[in-house]
Amino acid sequence: MEILRVDKLHLSFGGLQVLRGISFSLEKGEKVALIGPNGAGKTTVLNVLSGLIPPMSGKVILSGHEITDHPAHARASLRLARSFQISSLYPQLSVLLNVLLALQGTEKTSYQMIRPITSYKANLDKANELLASVDLLSKRDIPSQSLSHGEQRRLELILALAVRPIVLLLDEPTAGLTSNESSALAEMLSSPSNKDVAVLFVAHDLDLVFALAKRIFVLYYGKIIAEGSPEEIQSNQSVREIYLGENKGA
Repeated sequence: MEILRVDKLHLSFGGLQVLRGISFSLEKGEKVALIGPNGAGKTTVLNVLSGLIPPMSGKVILSGHEITDHPAHARASLRLARSFQISSLYPQLSVLLNVLLALQGTEKTSYQMIRPITSYKANLDKANELLASVDLLSKRDIPSQSLSHGEQRRLELILALAVRPIVLLLDEPTAGLTSNESSALAEMLSSPSNKDVAVLFVAHDLDLVFALAKRIFVLYYGKIIAEGSPEEIQSNQSVREIYLGENKGA
């Protein structure tokens, strides 16, 4: 079932064409990688999809509804989640409070200002469950700024998953992680608990790309020049020439 459709997105900054007629779709639960050289426009695609930058033309359709003009917070309420290359945690708040705030933001329940946020048992149980899933439960009471870089990346991922997304956008999710941490992240995203979450992720980490993605888009100067399975992309001569820097006849 199609969950996200992008139709002929165009975007320019001054005279520079950043996106040139980008079109693709994601199916429910599909894990898709967006790769390409630096400056290809990969992060810009995520910025447009998450509502941070409006396109000059084109459409973004989520679950059959056009959201092209929706602001970022409205897209989040429709369960489109996003993580960033740079940490976006509340550094001085505890790990647990970071998760509880993310959970609270997904609900329409009225909260009382004089009542501790930790007194809402359903959210507290869910927060503990999420933290346990990434081996951070034992660190739930320390400030998030005290976590290692890898731990902060894992925390950011569960903050994104806390909104129970139908589409999750990830920008370089394994940047700065060890190979073991990267493998653990790939396993988490492909776990049964996240089988219905469509993931579009930007990555230079080809180990992650080939471990997680079932389909790959290759972006080059604002255009998708190739699309296919990991095997098809690996054997695509144009990709090898442009993305991997190989020459014809090499």
